[in-house]
Amino acid sequence: MSGDIRVVRYPDATAFLTATGAFLLSAESENNLILGIALELAGQAELPESPAYFAAVFRGDQVGGCVFSSVPDRLGITGMRGDDLIGPLAFDAGSVCPEVTSVGGPEPVVAPFAAGFAASTGRQALIGMRQRIHELRTVIPPTRPAPGHLRLARESEAGMLTPWVGDMLALIGDSRVASDLTLERIQKGNLFVWEDGGPVSMVGWTGKTPSGVRVNFVYTPAALRGRGYATAAVAALSQRLLDQGNRYCCLYTDLANPTSNAIYQRIGYRPIRDAALYRITGPASSG
Repeated sequence: MSGDIRVVRYPDATAFLTATGAFLLSAESENNLILGIALELAGQAELPESPAYFAAVFRGDQVGGCVFSSVPDRLGITGMRGDDLIGPLAFDAGSVCPEVTSVGGPEPVVAPFAAGFAASTGRQALIGMRQRIHELRTVIPPTRPAPGHLRLARESEAGMLTPWVGDMLALIGDSRVASDLTLERIQKGNLFVWEDGGPVSMVGWTGKTPSGVRVNFVYTPAALRGRGYATAAVAALSQRLLDQGNRYCCLYTDLANPTSNAIYQRIGYRPIRDAALYRITGPASSG
């Protein structure tokens, strides 16, 4: 029957993109996270040590939603074309990734998905962070630009920047090693600092998709906040990325921080969808 619901797992990112690319690109900014990761994995010459989990739920021959996990403790989902698609995908994810402790994705689907996933592994889902996805296509320069300038982070600064990256990872419940990720981002050339007599703020980008990128790792040490450094850094990097041919930049914000949400909107970021991170708590069931 054309209305049958089925879940399909994919052996690698290339097969996943072949099957779901059109669905993901229909909301490219919203799906930047999964698209960017899948495209990066598909472009690697060597397979990763821990294979990523990519799956999609179909209604008949139409993609209705996707789920992925590229690190052992985190799971991400897309929007869904029907509430009845959430349960089957959550159950499949629970059977493949029972150790996941963080689930993220757009609302309103991520809440029931996280609950279904947690239940399938004998645990509970608790809200971790309410977020908002923003998109920028034209930068509005800050009215009072902070002193200094944007520049690439240097390998010699990895030790200083590692605690900043560590704070960012802790905020979103990411267990990756901060020192390794900091050096990797610097070596790839996608971690920047705002220079004002020394690095005073940090910003990075990742998730290259056909039309854009995702801005992230926005961080200013507590003692230096309120001076406009992060605003200047995000505006400058966003303009740089647009100048390189990207049609959009997107970023996630924490809804509990109204200051940062207002700042990003002043430089041209516009809300496109709410999202959330859920913590999956309790011991995973063995069966």
